[in-house]
Amino acid sequence: MSAAITMAPAATAQGAAWRDLVKSAARGAAALSVLVHVLVYRAAMRLFGPRAFAWASQRASRWTGLVGIYRRRALLRLLGAEIAQDSTIELGTIFSKSTIVIGAGAYIGAYCCLGDVRIGEKAMLADGVCIPSGAHQHGTARLDIPMADQAGCYETVHIGRDCWIGSRAVVMADVGDGAIVAAGAVVVQRVEAATVVAGVPARPVSRR
Repeated sequence: MSAAITMAPAATAQGAAWRDLVKSAARGAAALSVLVHVLVYRAAMRLFGPRAFAWASQRASRWTGLVGIYRRRALLRLLGAEIAQDSTIELGTIFSKSTIVIGAGAYIGAYCCLGDVRIGEKAMLADGVCIPSGAHQHGTARLDIPMADQAGCYETVHIGRDCWIGSRAVVMADVGDGAIVAAGAVVVQRVEAATVVAGVPARPVSRR
């Protein structure tokens, strides 16, 4: 029995090494599989400018399963987005800005819509979360000009580390480390660290 106990840590370390090797190979294969999409993106950038990134993201959002997660992450990284290799981006999620940052171990659920966002380590976004580039993307001051033609203000939204953003929440302001945003909440003001908010507009309901 003592021999078995002694060998267990070594076997565990060997298993971890094999998993790391398999993951590394999968990342390499994923990167190779999306090279044609990188070439298409570069051509589109010359013709259409920054909006080409959103189009590439929309295409990648349709890739399914674990292979889709690896390919999606690989493509977005090759297009210049700062995305941790151990993060997860599920089916249907689209990005409108190449400036997005996703930290280590972060999880992005299915069918999220994200603008200029910085997402911290180990943060979790449930399905259907919307985080646009701030709350003032369209000008509204003048009535003689359509809102679509008025200049807006794009802002960077920061989601702290270890946050949990509930399903269908809309977040238009920063969320501090360790905070929780309830499902369906609409965040229009900064959420302080370790605070739980809910409602429309979102208000503090408790502390962690």
